[in-house]
Amino acid sequence: MELDEIKAMWLANDAKLEKSLELNEQSIASLQTQKVESNLAPLYRQRVVESIFHSAAIGLLACFLTKNFFQFPYAASAVVLLAFYITTLLNALKQINIIKTVDYSKDLATIQSALVMLQTHIINYAKLTVLFIPTFLAYPVIFTKVIKDFNIKALAGFDIIKQSNGNWWLVQLIVFIVLIPLGIWFYKQVSYKNVEKKWVKNFIRQSSGTRVMRALEFLKELQTLKHEII
Repeated sequence: MELDEIKAMWLANDAKLEKSLELNEQSIASLQTQKVESNLAPLYRQRVVESIFHSAAIGLLACFLTKNFFQFPYAASAVVLLAFYITTLLNALKQINIIKTVDYSKDLATIQSALVMLQTHIINYAKLTVLFIPTFLAYPVIFTKVIKDFNIKALAGFDIIKQSNGNWWLVQLIVFIVLIPLGIWFYKQVSYKNVEKKWVKNFIRQSSGTRVMRALEFLKELQTLKHEII
């Protein structure tokens, strides 16, 4: 066989190999987009719904605060709930923005970085919910006042202030004094630097979002497959 013929065969085989690799990479990219997008789409819709709910709650609480601004106990209850809803709304909007800006055409490492950032915000969302648990005592107070303001006779018996002989404010204050420092301690403890602690690891795993976890695991498997093909 002539040397020129050998070279021609070599170049032909090399071209076929390159085409095969290109097709494989295109298939991986397509699979990557479909799988990750299918995992993030439900989370995106969930956060949009939550953002609408939080925005509505903020609007209603703002109206309540305006009407009861000079009645300190009611105003204080509205303020703490406003702080909760504004904080969670901002976090939800950050997650929506991250999901919207994920570029599936980028390399696996870039997408993984975006998903890790999203996962961090999801964990922060759960931490904030725990931190704000004491504020939930404000709900009965506000509901009671709304019932009075709108004269809702069907719910007239629901008066937490009257039923507690006015001690509900004291209960709220005690709960805040006790639980807020604990909540702050919990918020600071739950971080990846403390992941060696079993309870921290469990909280992070349970609150980090199953869909994002599945997407990250899939990308890791895809990264391994890509290296094997190439």
